Amino acid sequence: MKLILKNASYLFASNVIVRLISAFATILVARYLGATDYGILSIGLAIATIAGYFTDMGLSHTFIREATKEEKVDLPSLVGSHFKIRLIFVGIVGVILFVLVESLYSNQYMKKIIYLMTYPTIIGAALQGVGVVYFQAVQQMHYTAYIRILSGIVTATTLVLGLLFKWPLTLLAAAYGFSSLIGGLYSIYLLTRRTSLLRGWDRNLLDGLISYTLGGLFVMMLPQVPSIVLEKVTSLKEVGYFSAAYRIPLVLYQVPGIVAAAFYPMLFKYGSSGQTQKHLKMSIIQTKIMSILGVCMVLPFLLYSDWWVNLVFGKEWSNVTPLLSILSVVVLLQSINFPLADSLTTRGYQSKRTLVMFVSLVLAIFCYYFLGQKYNSLGGAMTVVIIEILLLIGFTLFNIKFSIQILKKGTLLNLLSFGLTILLSLIVKKYFHPIVGSSFFVCLFLGLTIYVDKELRSLFLQFVKRRMEKWRTT
Repeated sequence: MKLILKNASYLFASNVIVRLISAFATILVARYLGATDYGILSIGLAIATIAGYFTDMGLSHTFIREATKEEKVDLPSLVGSHFKIRLIFVGIVGVILFVLVESLYSNQYMKKIIYLMTYPTIIGAALQGVGVVYFQAVQQMHYTAYIRILSGIVTATTLVLGLLFKWPLTLLAAAYGFSSLIGGLYSIYLLTRRTSLLRGWDRNLLDGLISYTLGGLFVMMLPQVPSIVLEKVTSLKEVGYFSAAYRIPLVLYQVPGIVAAAFYPMLFKYGSSGQTQKHLKMSIIQTKIMSILGVCMVLPFLLYSDWWVNLVFGKEWSNVTPLLSILSVVVLLQSINFPLADSLTTRGYQSKRTLVMFVSLVLAIFCYYFLGQKYNSLGGAMTVVIIEILLLIGFTLFNIKFSIQILKKGTLLNLLSFGLTILLSLIVKKYFHPIVGSSFFVCLFLGLTIYVDKELRSLFLQFVKRRMEKWRTT
């Protein structure tokens, strides 16, 4: 558990702090570009993310699975195989990307933005992935943090420079892709100091890859599909509004998301070795921590969305307010869904997770199309929540014996505290400044949770007791 918390702290530094900086820079870009150009940028980001995934296609999962097996592992051979397969994927993706963009888009300006962002990104994503997954598998996640911190800082710095010197969107798009490439080169530098990138060939990396490929593809595509589909049924301005509102929950989720990444290798270890009870206990702890963090992330933006929108984007973006209120709930739902999904994957039921994700993705495309056509960006926000609820139902049904225990012991008391906090906020939130109110209701939720959860209360009292004893001895 200490190793998990240590790795989680490294992932916090790399995922949360850096992404917050990057998100802040992206929000400044949104204010600078306006809704229409930001809509184009969002489409480019979505396509770059999808293309970047196809340089992985589930290899990160099979690499961690093979590297964490209890029997002796030829790690250099795994790394060499991983690197060579990713390079092959980069070449294939580059060709397919060109064909698809030329077929789907006639706007030459939009195509230029997509190419400038995407090609450097797929190369950078492939190179970053080789190092990031290696250090995650060997549980040296401070190196994962170094890679992501560098890439994030370069992204934020170049975007801010673009604002200061009033770069056009074309140059901003190229800067985004360049930052990914820098992170990839640094990843390879760190890795080559520890192992060879060209040694051997391990076919085990390809075992079960299709299932991981499809499952990971659906997970990755769900946040990217909205911008691509909405662009076909509504205006670029509405796409910009939706993307701006969705940007905040995507960043917020990184906080509980680091817990999932830190637990992942240990869950795989227990799942692959048949230690069912240890796996279940670890899943419950993961869910409890993630759902608590999820509520803490949600409360400020659910209760004071209008104030946050004016602060972050400006009054001219007031249309984003109802979208942010709806989308903030997604963070809490994802904080519950991911542990349920990870429980399936790490126990060898990836195919079930894949099926749930596939059905949800198909339904998402239809909902984004029809609700987006009728309600514009609001329809997109409604769809996101609908899909997360469907995922919750699907993951529960396919793993019902374990999921019921995970939900009951991992979320029930947290959700009870959340509900009580919301009820109280409806009465008194108007008496608080948004900053004070946000802090107050988060602290209230944490206090209620510790009070009603016997296990958390015991841990909290032990922590306070140790701190008091340490304070007295100093």
